[in-house]
Amino acid sequence: MSRDPESGVSLLNVLVVVAAASGLVQVMLSGQQSAVSEVAQAQDVAQAEALARSGVASVAVALRRDMVEAPKADHLQEDWARAAQQAVTFDAGSFAVEVSDPRGRFNINSLTAGAFLEQRIFMGLLNALDLPETLASQIAVHLQAAGPLRDPRALIASGVSQADLTRLLPHIVAVETPGPINLNTATQPVLAAVLSNPSASQALVARRKGRGFLDREDFRALGVLVPPAAGFTSDTFDVSTEANVGTARRNVKRRIHRDAERGTLTILPLE
Repeated sequence: MSRDPESGVSLLNVLVVVAAASGLVQVMLSGQQSAVSEVAQAQDVAQAEALARSGVASVAVALRRDMVEAPKADHLQEDWARAAQQAVTFDAGSFAVEVSDPRGRFNINSLTAGAFLEQRIFMGLLNALDLPETLASQIAVHLQAAGPLRDPRALIASGVSQADLTRLLPHIVAVETPGPINLNTATQPVLAAVLSNPSASQALVARRKGRGFLDREDFRALGVLVPPAAGFTSDTFDVSTEANVGTARRNVKRRIHRDAERGTLTILPLE
């Protein structure tokens, strides 16, 4: 039985069409899978962003309430500080919030010409940390030339060694606006520098650790005056939140300025 040569050509054409159609279907399915994956990724990113921002919002709400209910003191036993939490893991990812009080550290931007009290405090801090006193003039010259800092790590440009900066960083901060050091959140070296009294600072830190905060009675009991550059409240708070959902990760850092007189909060990006 002879085979029609045209039938072979027709069969070949059919196979080509079927192969092309099969490839087109695979491309369409692959495109659908890619689109679904992109949608899922976008959803993860949106959820991570919303979670990270909600952490900042929760701290802001607590700070606003604290401004009304407890305006005379800010310490780490209050709700604004308790809004911070270690990383919480859930099925889709994790979430964490950190809150710190910059007024518990020495504001490096206060080392301006004529700021003799701040200069004395910083010299005391250098002594408490066993760092060379020449750092004070070195940093002051840098500030005069470069202006206020946004990040104390920029001091490396002034010639401060990495080793010295590493020791300083837990106790210094760069805040744009001046303000008193919060005795309720100050690190012990900062407290010792403010008081110029290491033994009194140790006793006050022990009292603060015992009940969570200090007041003027604690100072009177030790026969120590509250220095003019210090107080028991803060107007500036740093918040850092990290949210992980699926493969998406979002980290939001904000600085919250609180104006008790006006009753307002200002939330700014923190680099």
